[in-house]
Amino acid sequence: MRQYLSAMLWITATTVIVASAQVITTRAAAERRAVTRLNIELVDNKVRIRELEAELRTRAGMPEMERWNAAVFQMAAPQSAQILRSPVQLAAFAARPEALPRVQMAVASDAPLAPAAPLAPAATPAAPGVVKASFGAPAAAPALPAATDPDLMAEPDDAAAADPREGGD
Repeated sequence: MRQYLSAMLWITATTVIVASAQVITTRAAAERRAVTRLNIELVDNKVRIRELEAELRTRAGMPEMERWNAAVFQMAAPQSAQILRSPVQLAAFAARPEALPRVQMAVASDAPLAPAAPLAPAATPAAPGVVKASFGAPAAAPALPAATDPDLMAEPDDAAAADPREGGD
């Protein structure tokens, strides 16, 4: 019987020690999480303080910047007449907020260009590979000048034969 009580005592003592160690470990982990959370908040607060200090420095420099503008730059805020010519245009623009300007994207391709018809002498030739885009109606593709360089007009299989570096005939 004595061995039985001794074994029960050891089991009970071991269980109490393990349970108390688990409680201590859990509390330590909770404290560690709380400290980590506080450190994160401190870092966030430091960042916010730096942002506010930068804004304060900027706002403190505004009178000096205004003096520079008045003395040297003499810049003014844009007036409504620079954008819209009349109150009627402003009302029409405000009445259609969904009618924003359309942007047309120009994409260059690797496809070979076909020789185009020669341009009129009064027109200025556009640079090859440049496409003009506007906010209005779609524009026709600009005509490109015909290639006059024989090397550019050579067929791909003739290009190796026409290359002087190849040491041909």
